[in-house]
Amino acid sequence: MKKGKMLGLIVRQAREEKNWTQQELADKMGIPVDKVTELENGNADPSMTETAGYFFLLNISPDITMYEDNAEDALRMNRLFRELQTLTPEQFDRLCRSVSHIRRWRENRPDVITLDDYWKAIEKESADK
Repeated sequence: MKKGKMLGLIVRQAREEKNWTQQELADKMGIPVDKVTELENGNADPSMTETAGYFFLLNISPDITMYEDNAEDALRMNRLFRELQTLTPEQFDRLCRSVSHIRRWRENRPDVITLDDYWKAIEKESADK
């Protein structure tokens, strides 16, 4: 997928989650609304300055560029990025500890892929004790 098209999808998703119109976003960016419309329709390749403005105003992770071949993953990861920003420091720390725990499990147990697999493995280990 073309980088501009994917960025347009992500900008639209983030803008709609903020309940902003294209005009409101354009006003905040200091650009004509046509530029926002063109981007969201996949017909624009914004400058680095404009891209940084979208990222900043809409809390879009710059890491989305890693997913340029898979728009669905990019949209999902960007949504998660914005959700993580709403966590309190305590919630974020708890989440990080949980992720570290699951990562260790995956390193030691390659058969554990999904959360269901994880719970089944825990149940099996408890039953084996």
